[in-house]
Amino acid sequence: MSSKKRVFKMVPGEELSKGFGNNVYWPEFSLFQSVKKVKLVQLGKEDETIELPIRLCGNNILGDTFYCIRNEEGNTLKGSFSRDKPCYTKNSCAFVYYNDMLVKLSMKSYFVDCEEGCSGTLRNDIKSERSKYIYVTQEELSDTYKYYFSDYQGNIVNSPDNQALQYIGLDVSEETVKNILSKIPENIILSKVFAKIFVGGLTEDQLETLTHTLSEVQIENLVKHLTDNQWKTLVSHLTNHQLHILAYELNPEKLQIIIPILNDDQLGALVRELNPEQVREILPHLKVDQFKALINNIDDYQLVELAKDLDEHHLTILSKELWSEQLPALVHTLEGDRLHNLINKLDHDKLAIVARDLTDSNKIQIIIKSLADNPDKLQAFARNMSNEQFKELLDNLGAGELKDIIHKLPHEKVMSVIGDLSSKDQSNAIIDALKEKLEEQNKHNEEIKEMLKQIKDDMPEIGQAPDFTIVDINNDSLLFV
Repeated sequence: MSSKKRVFKMVPGEELSKGFGNNVYWPEFSLFQSVKKVKLVQLGKEDETIELPIRLCGNNILGDTFYCIRNEEGNTLKGSFSRDKPCYTKNSCAFVYYNDMLVKLSMKSYFVDCEEGCSGTLRNDIKSERSKYIYVTQEELSDTYKYYFSDYQGNIVNSPDNQALQYIGLDVSEETVKNILSKIPENIILSKVFAKIFVGGLTEDQLETLTHTLSEVQIENLVKHLTDNQWKTLVSHLTNHQLHILAYELNPEKLQIIIPILNDDQLGALVRELNPEQVREILPHLKVDQFKALINNIDDYQLVELAKDLDEHHLTILSKELWSEQLPALVHTLEGDRLHNLINKLDHDKLAIVARDLTDSNKIQIIIKSLADNPDKLQAFARNMSNEQFKELLDNLGAGELKDIIHKLPHEKVMSVIGDLSSKDQSNAIIDALKEKLEEQNKHNEEIKEMLKQIKDDMPEIGQAPDFTIVDINNDSLLFV
């Protein structure tokens, strides 16, 4: 049984405008050159026409990414990045008219090197070749149409360029689709089987159209039936508001698929609506920059819940990224080992922020004790406490704590508030603790001095050496080697 054919002649159609950015170059193209779509007029039936859509991609530039040009509604050429999908990015040419001359367009994508310190700039060069094709034939197959360049009798012209014609069906009118659907029984249209088959075959372009057409509820229902690749594609076209709505419906598997491809804005829109458990589930799939973006977009409650279970790697990043607003809230809420680990990872500037903001005397004591083995950080924290906070700290230290920690605190800070303590006994206890520590140090110095003198007496040749000398300065023995 022979298939049914219809032969069309190519003629100039409606004029196009270039809507893509300045990284597309047309070497053979004048700014005033008229660019028109290709219109197909059926031989013998001039009232039946089809427009040839433009689907043109350059070569692979970033892993699975291509830069592509296509025509949109309003006869605008739009440039965008496209992931590798079956057929779409295989289309390496397109056809338009320059005035009344049919030309074949192809595009080469590459990065142009720039000065040291910046990344390369993407450039896409359009090449134009005059084409001698005149006719296109539409051949009806069992369940679809096949298009190819031909002579006026419908005999095929074998050419790779025929690939550019296979997108004709993508630009059919709404009336055509409605007419086709009207012939399908309603019980089939409304069946789950029809929906499953329909969703399973959706292309990138169709998914993008759906994101601009469906309601939030419809998108939620659609997501449940998409393949992983379709889900990735859909997300790249969702608005932040749509991601915001979808957050409640996403299971761990769906989250795992999309997290690596989200930009900072999308990730921020998504995580603001996730519950703490969902936030924890996406952590293993976040890049470092994404984790930083996450920190800056979650609220205090999410942050605290997240910090309770962070590993050392993420806690270190957290300690570097948090600043004036989130950091005090987190310190105020954390307890035990989590607080101890975070405090000891903070640099001096961030410790200063905590010291200036924190008013809880119990929490301040906990932090002081946590930093007891980190004297530099302890001093940085204590110096930035207000005198009132510092006075309250000293008022509440017990005798044992005073003995262990008072000598590690800034002495000038201690002296500035010691006369204002609420208890004279506490002031005396602090003085006694400092005096005891000083006596211990003096005793230690005397022991060192005696040891050095003993070395000199036992080994006189060392004591007489020009590069080995023991000197007494203010009752201290110093050994110079």
